[in-house]
Amino acid sequence: MSTSPTNPGTAPATHTATTDVAEFIAELDGGHFDRMASVALSNTAAGVVDHERKGKVTITLVFEPVKGTAQVRVSHITKFEKPTMSGTAWEEARGATVMHVGRAGKLSLAQPSLLEKQQQSPLPG
Repeated sequence: MSTSPTNPGTAPATHTATTDVAEFIAELDGGHFDRMASVALSNTAAGVVDHERKGKVTITLVFEPVKGTAQVRVSHITKFEKPTMSGTAWEEARGATVMHVGRAGKLSLAQPSLLEKQQQSPLPG
């Protein structure tokens, strides 16, 4: 990873991970992406063991800016190819989710300023 800025006037990239990957995956497409990835992994692994041939799971994430906001549209494609008795079966699922981009690039469904307010306010009780 480069630490030099790609655009003049921008801060250099940081090596500190700020996005919780498990949370990010669970939030994509309302949890559908997580379920589809689980099906793809399991079906492919089962086909590989049953038919003793290679299988493949491909996950593609594409980030596009949402103009005028601190948000990105994350398009995702999950594709899997599993061996069958007579060849290969494949399936592809697509979806997209708009995510807020917070400090240091942290991705979340909720607006970062709302998350900060929620963390600072005491619990009723």
